Amino acid sequence: MKVECIGIAGRKRNALAAKTAIEAVAILKEKNIAVQIERGFLKIGGERCIPVKKFSCDIVLSFGGDGTLLQACRDIGKKIPVMGINCGNIGFLQSYKAQEIAGAIGDISAGKFEIEKRTRILARIDSKSAGEALNEVLVVPAKAGRLLRYKLKIGGEGRTEAGDGLIVATPTGSSAHALSAGGPVVKGNAAVFVVVSVNPVDWKHRPLVINDHEKVAISDFEKGIRAELIIDGQKRFGIRKKVVLLKGSEVLFARRKEFHKTG
Repeated sequence: MKVECIGIAGRKRNALAAKTAIEAVAILKEKNIAVQIERGFLKIGGERCIPVKKFSCDIVLSFGGDGTLLQACRDIGKKIPVMGINCGNIGFLQSYKAQEIAGAIGDISAGKFEIEKRTRILARIDSKSAGEALNEVLVVPAKAGRLLRYKLKIGGEGRTEAGDGLIVATPTGSSAHALSAGGPVVKGNAAVFVVVSVNPVDWKHRPLVINDHEKVAISDFEKGIRAELIIDGQKRFGIRKKVVLLKGSEVLFARRKEFHKTG
């Protein structure tokens, strides 16, 4: 894949992200590779900045942590590969560290990267779309510390549950919140979702790995207990009656070829 234009997106108010991105822009100019910069992220004289959703580049570099990469994938809204440059803490989904930026651009310009398709979860609340999750959908009580009772139905099978909440994660998100709650890690491009009951009252309600084409429905919440749905830890929605989770659209990750992490 020949790369002629690279998008630059990143976490605002992250000094390392900004510094590394500015360095990247300078390197790209030396290589005569066109640049598109996210509006509000960098201010470089003579460079035009545009919203991420208007990017029309070959690949996007996301400067920040995993949350920044998730946000970039959601904001782009089209199938442009996104590669993470870690300027955060853990950076499980990132391909390169900030100090490797010169090598990263060298690999990209030489075509030394691969594209992976990653599935998202489409969340519908009370029959209305709430968006798509690349990591996970979390259903919890609106007030922390309250017990959440609900009916969980996966495909044609249902059961009543009670606990601190429910996580439905993609393979990408299986190494995040779902893992902390006791779920398994699955290969990033596997055609499955992971369902994890958070601190269930009934110990028999163990984590499940399901086919990603199964419909997951959460309903019949206990009266008097308000529930919320959280997408990728970033977007919150109130729930009145019912949540339906379906297989959503795909996003593209650009990864270094020697990158072998499970996530």
